[in-house]
Amino acid sequence: MSARRLDAPALRAWAHAAVDDLITHTDEINRLNVFPVADADTGTNMLFTMRSAWAHVDAEPADGDIPAVASALAAGALQGARGNSGVILSQILLGLAEVITTAAAQRDGDLSAVDAALFGA
Repeated sequence: MSARRLDAPALRAWAHAAVDDLITHTDEINRLNVFPVADADTGTNMLFTMRSAWAHVDAEPADGDIPAVASALAAGALQGARGNSGVILSQILLGLAEVITTAAAQRDGDLSAVDAALFGA
């Protein structure tokens, strides 16, 4: 078993992949939406929210550390959240950023990657 860790470049790559996958599956996700009202825009709202998160990450220096990347994702998602699904997605990214930022602070800013236990937190 490999010791996989989530570092800043991997988190950036994930953000790009998430946008690409949401573009591919927006219509499918829109058709799945049934709660609380089948308004058929869940996938679209998640896509616009994730695009905003992605844009914030891309505006950051390419050599940013993982707390900076996670914080940029959360800030972008919060600012660009659309609909309930976008708000939920932004809160997930905010939770990830808070855990990463807290862990980095506990290590005097020395956090190069997130392991499975920290990701689970």
